[in-house]
Amino acid sequence: MNVKEHDLPGVGKKFACTTNEGDRLTLIIHNTGHRELYFFERGEDFPTQALRLEDAEARKLGALMGGAYFQPAVAESMEMVLGQLSVDWLPLQAGSPLADRTLADTRMRERTGASIIAIIRGGEAHPNPQPDETIRAGDTLMVIGSRDQVRLASEAVRGGGPRDG
Repeated sequence: MNVKEHDLPGVGKKFACTTNEGDRLTLIIHNTGHRELYFFERGEDFPTQALRLEDAEARKLGALMGGAYFQPAVAESMEMVLGQLSVDWLPLQAGSPLADRTLADTRMRERTGASIIAIIRGGEAHPNPQPDETIRAGDTLMVIGSRDQVRLASEAVRGGGPRDG
């Protein structure tokens, strides 16, 4: 994650964050203690979501995110447990080269080595999708493979990975 810090004289501090996936968040910590969190859709200049938290709420959320209440198994530990197996959920954005194509047409397993084991659409999981299933922008693909295979699948979903030959 890339974080840029800016002083806001008389207000507090601003932290502009860009995740490894390209999502953008802005956090403003006011001198009064309250926080404002803004989420930006990719390519947009204005936030689509905003959240205001009081100091105590922000600290509790920070503790939750930091793992004070629950320690998930980190990717490296999970890979050891699962024998180098990695699972990820990849959102399919509008403009993805995979949108409006069947699973067979994407050649995902052939191109990346990863398998699409489920599609989440409209809040419902569709496990074991058939090769003739068309994937759409807004779907989330559940993929499985080695760490490198899943990384390649993620790049393919975003449009930066292995291309059709």
